Amino acid sequence: LQLEKPTLDLGASLHLSLTLSNCGASDSAEVVQFYLSDLHASTVVPLQKLIGFERVFLQAGESKKVEFTITPEMMSFFNDDGKPTLEPGEFRLEVGGCSPSKRGQALGAPRPVTAVFEVK
Repeated sequence: LQLEKPTLDLGASLHLSLTLSNCGASDSAEVVQFYLSDLHASTVVPLQKLIGFERVFLQAGESKKVEFTITPEMMSFFNDDGKPTLEPGEFRLEVGGCSPSKRGQALGAPRPVTAVFEVK
């Protein structure tokens, strides 16, 4: 998982990429899911928020580069007054084939890849 930069200005977007590989012997499709967590929000927010997904078809042994952009709207939350709010702070991005929960991994899903970035 490659972030364009580890720190960005408030209101800026963040571009990222990752390489998805099919290590199996059969052609397959994967739904790459992007989850974002605001680590220091000033109010209660979802632990992990699904911000996007992309279905990728891979032939056996094939790898593809997947690119995604996190927008300021994706980093925002609704404050206690019901208004969209974007605050500076740290965010954790988790990317994988299912939600980043222990239950998914217990059922056999691979561990998601993770990166932390800061909004100033």
